[in-house]
Amino acid sequence: MAAYEQRVPDRHHFIDDTILIDRRSAKRRFRASILETWEHRCAYCGKPATTLDHVRPRSKGGETTRQNLISCCASCNSRKGSTDWVEWYREQTFWDAEMEGSIWIWLHQNVHATG
Repeated sequence: MAAYEQRVPDRHHFIDDTILIDRRSAKRRFRASILETWEHRCAYCGKPATTLDHVRPRSKGGETTRQNLISCCASCNSRKGSTDWVEWYREQTFWDAEMEGSIWIWLHQNVHATG
């Protein structure tokens, strides 16, 4: 088994290639990669984003996966709450068909990919 495939017994660290990364750093990198992909802009309104939104809320079975998290401003994140994102987004004055399409693509990335 290659070094990057080995499990670390204490479960507080992960191996990224050949570098040991603690859980906090891994979480920070994961979060930053999503914000960077959306250019630190809210996927809904376009304002500066500092949070991530579970598009399908955790309360409704949404997972904390890259495909279910988008860059979001605190205001949109709070107002959307656990409402269906399409229903909520289409009621907003800032609704944009192109952005809705971008969110759909994001949500369905790799869904049909097979090993």
